Amino acid sequence: MFELTSHSALDHFAKEFDGLSIKGLSDFEIVSLAIAKKQNTAFSKAFKRHFSTNLPLPGHWSETLTGKVLWTGQDQYFLFNDGIDECLDEKLADSFGDKAYTTLQTDGWANLQVSGAGIHDVFERFIPLDLRNWKTGQGTRCSAHHIALLILKTNQSSYELYTPQSSSASFLEALLDVTEHVLGK
Repeated sequence: MFELTSHSALDHFAKEFDGLSIKGLSDFEIVSLAIAKKQNTAFSKAFKRHFSTNLPLPGHWSETLTGKVLWTGQDQYFLFNDGIDECLDEKLADSFGDKAYTTLQTDGWANLQVSGAGIHDVFERFIPLDLRNWKTGQGTRCSAHHIALLILKTNQSSYELYTPQSSSASFLEALLDVTEHVLGK
């Protein structure tokens, strides 16, 4: 009997620089949540009941009991769940009923955790946002080197980056290239 193991394109990657650490994360699920038409109030209440936290404001993420949720657009959120549960979207669909639409997104995304004292020196040459002035809990959709990116600031010198699996090798190559130019090999 075969046993399948889920993994992301970057989950076994790890590299240390002087002042920066880049590592791929695994064991996560991503579910998109889209609020059904005219269900904003009902969805907000159901979300708070289910996750014991409020929905994040635009440009921010909130911590849940099992991970994080990021505002990704009007009436849209991405839920980043710690651990593997390939039926998470179905469970959330049952919990939210007609208040929201859920779609499992995990297979479409790769994840990196980037941290260290040199992070802002690298990111200012890689991501077109002023991240030095961001506070912990901020997050957004953007791009880096023309590749889609979800970025969450998790503390003063640490970020989680999510990029499409299909372009994750190019994204990582560009990040490493910029890091080597800024911090050295």
